[in-house]
Amino acid sequence: MADLSIPGSPQHLTAEWLTNALRSTGTIKDASVTSFDMEPDIAAGVGFMGQLARISPTYDQAESSAPASIIGKFPAPAPENREIAQLFRFYEIETRFYEQIASEVDLQTPKRYYSDIDLESGDFVLLLEDLAPAKVADQVAGCTPEQAELAIRELAKFHATWWENLRMDELEWMWAFNNPVRAEASQQSYQQAWGPFVENFGKAVPPEILEIGERFGEKMIEILNQLAAKPRTISHGDYRLDNLFFGTPEGGAPLTVIDWQIMSIGRGAFDFAYFMTGTLPPAERKAKEHGLLKMYHDILVERGVKDYSFDQLWEDYRISTLFCWLYAVIVLGTMDIANERGLALFTANLERNVAALTDLNAGELLPT
Repeated sequence: MADLSIPGSPQHLTAEWLTNALRSTGTIKDASVTSFDMEPDIAAGVGFMGQLARISPTYDQAESSAPASIIGKFPAPAPENREIAQLFRFYEIETRFYEQIASEVDLQTPKRYYSDIDLESGDFVLLLEDLAPAKVADQVAGCTPEQAELAIRELAKFHATWWENLRMDELEWMWAFNNPVRAEASQQSYQQAWGPFVENFGKAVPPEILEIGERFGEKMIEILNQLAAKPRTISHGDYRLDNLFFGTPEGGAPLTVIDWQIMSIGRGAFDFAYFMTGTLPPAERKAKEHGLLKMYHDILVERGVKDYSFDQLWEDYRISTLFCWLYAVIVLGTMDIANERGLALFTANLERNVAALTDLNAGELLPT
């Protein structure tokens, strides 16, 4: 029997294993991998919950379906990150997504060449399409207005497809927003991170926002309950520029979405808020949010969504913006500040989130 044990890291890959994996899914039929080149860590400073490698196989014969380049995804090498991923089932969720529903979502995703996971140990491997020459956008730098519109338009199509779709009830591996494990662990993480966050970044936050942040830790589960209430759809959960590939003049689909580890079932407005408050500089976000949200709502309606008014969507957007505060605090309150790329990313995100909370007066939606 062909050896398809799960390689623990990119360094454990062999030509024989790659051959067996690619043949098991019909990606190759007659060719064999004789050797390969590899970049073992192409997401340094960006990928916190997984390790990505670019694998360039050499084959013993030409075969039209044989990929010239493959992205391999493996568990995070840091034990503390891997422990978090195991607690929240990030690796299982993403693996099941590619195996079971990637072909059904109305968003372009990378092709899956092979996947496997051991639920007890948390070991997993994903072999996915290399999306080059499409390029990932830069979360720190932001994006063009055209890219923002494309991202929201495609997001709306995706949400409309899954809007109160009964198929969601069959996906037992996908959690609701307010899953007790996720909710309680998130609340605990927030409360632990709050002190270090205030100490290191409190001077960059207006006093009125800090006051909201102080109360947020006790109320976040109530907010999650609101985000988990009907009408529901599938939320990507991490819909930001670092996870979006845009086509280039050299090729690639107009938009391809990666990193499905924290997808959930709940209000679609969360993805919209997460993208807007984390991606666009405050002035640009403020100028464009109403028009983009109107476009998002129009697409939902065109695709059959009923009994969901724009006013309800606007309130869902505001409370989702409030919940996005969680991520800024947890990440900045626990981050190794020597990670320059990560620090720049989440410092920019903090500035944008503070501005959105202020502009939208989202704090008034904090449960009393």
